[in-house]
Amino acid sequence: IKHTDHTSFKDEATNHRRYVLTDTSRRTVRRIARALAFEKAPILLQGPTCAGKTTAVSYLAAKLGVKCVRVNNHEHTDVSEYIGRYAPCPRDGSIVWVDGALATALRRGHWILLDELNLAPADVLEALNRLLDHNRELRIPETG
Repeated sequence: IKHTDHTSFKDEATNHRRYVLTDTSRRTVRRIARALAFEKAPILLQGPTCAGKTTAVSYLAAKLGVKCVRVNNHEHTDVSEYIGRYAPCPRDGSIVWVDGALATALRRGHWILLDELNLAPADVLEALNRLLDHNRELRIPETG
């Protein structure tokens, strides 16, 4: 995903050979893989800082050949970073809709890792609500 603004999105798809699997990280990856195999629902990983949650998801995505996009949330994260916004087209200056990281990932079938979700503002969590509950849909009112 190419972002023209200065957001905190990082493309986390990397070569899985860069990872060293310890017994603990191997167990974590297996648990995530099991959850993916049996549930078609979002997965919430909780644990202390530096426990390897993000790395385990990135490793598994790379191993499975799936692109994984990471959104690093903070108190200033804006809904438009997830969903999208109208912006000037670099070619002709017209105003066009530009998908955010979440909308792009969903359209392309990529995984999206919502890192530090507990730090996201309430309006961001509200925007994610329909996607994370039983509806499993993302509404983008601006695009109809």
